[in-house]
Amino acid sequence: MLTFLVVVILSSGVAPLGAETDGGSLVINEIMIDPLASSSTEMGQWIELFNNSSDWVNLSQWTITNQDNEQINFSSHVIPPDGYFVVGASSMTGENGDYTPDAVWGSFALAQYGSLILTGVGSDSQEFFSWDGSWDIEPGTSLERLNPGWAAADRGSWRHSTSEYGNGDLGTPGGQNSVFSNGFGQNTWAFIKAFVN
Repeated sequence: MLTFLVVVILSSGVAPLGAETDGGSLVINEIMIDPLASSSTEMGQWIELFNNSSDWVNLSQWTITNQDNEQINFSSHVIPPDGYFVVGASSMTGENGDYTPDAVWGSFALAQYGSLILTGVGSDSQEFFSWDGSWDIEPGTSLERLNPGWAAADRGSWRHSTSEYGNGDLGTPGGQNSVFSNGFGQNTWAFIKAFVN
């Protein structure tokens, strides 16, 4: 009976097969690759981090690396449990699409076909994912993680935002994702993994 239950749930497509975190306490929760409401694509790009733990996280121990080996090295910003942190190309609302980042990166950019590595202190605090044409990047729309506990490398963990911000792009910089899901699929998957292990 248990075997039948597992087969039914996994074939339903409710939760990605990799529905587990592959990062540590901090995860990449949302990315804006191709903004339209900013003065240029580069100026409107941003990345949202989410503290997926019950502890405060100091960003000075973390870095983000892109497909060109460019890095974002953070200073001593502290993120509370379940808190968000947005880093982007510009803090000027007139050129970034009208949002307020928590920090601004230097020599860094997101590519249409790219990758990100989030690295922190500790063996369990790294996640990596890449995207290509199969991810269907929509201009003016961010990619939101359905749940910060689902694997970033699984395309099924991401959806296009449905919420408008600033000058008209779609995304939720600094807030809960518009496509956030914490329903039956994730909870059942967690139960199955705990039972099998």
